[in-house]
Amino acid sequence: MPSRGSESEQVAHYFETHAADFDSIYEERGKGAVRDLRDRLSRGTVVKRLDHVRELASGLKPDRVLDVGCGGGRFSIPLAMAGSHVTGLDFAPEMIAMADRRANEVGAGERCTFLAEDYMGWTAPEPFGMSIACGVVDYVSDPGPLIEKMAADTRGTVIVSFPKRWHPLVPLRKVRLSMEGCPVFFYGRAQVEELGRRHLTEFTVSTLGRDYMLIGRSG
Repeated sequence: MPSRGSESEQVAHYFETHAADFDSIYEERGKGAVRDLRDRLSRGTVVKRLDHVRELASGLKPDRVLDVGCGGGRFSIPLAMAGSHVTGLDFAPEMIAMADRRANEVGAGERCTFLAEDYMGWTAPEPFGMSIACGVVDYVSDPGPLIEKMAADTRGTVIVSFPKRWHPLVPLRKVRLSMEGCPVFFYGRAQVEELGRRHLTEFTVSTLGRDYMLIGRSG
């Protein structure tokens, strides 16, 4: 597919047109054979990320959580049901509609605010106790400004996932997304550590399946 303009426009178009397909990776049943095989190859890390964030939040108990690139609310809603007030941003309106429906269905709507916004152009009304960006910098050529803004919007813990540069699934993912006109980027551990040093007051980098997890503090 030819270029549609800016990087963010390309990513927004991809997720707007593939919202249900992307969200279905969290489901174990009800998919066709090809999609089921694809999701089984990558679902492990996606589910581990969610479990990891929920475990961290259960210990930190943040009152307010920012979910950058919230998608269909798969992270936001469990955090809201655990007691946090969650603001989720995604620049794909269909994802936001999906998140709203899901939150209302499970009774978490009052603790969730979902906005169809590009985070980099959005102003936080007040600091958050925890901010997360899982499965987001995969589609950002320069994640530095995003992490810098998350750090500025957070008085507590910042969590960002980074897809590893060296992983068996990388070539397949690059080809698939390239065919869809969606950019995708991968990272080495040293690059993630440098981002942590540059933008966070303290941090750790751990391995979680095909991802690196940058977990640090700001403010």
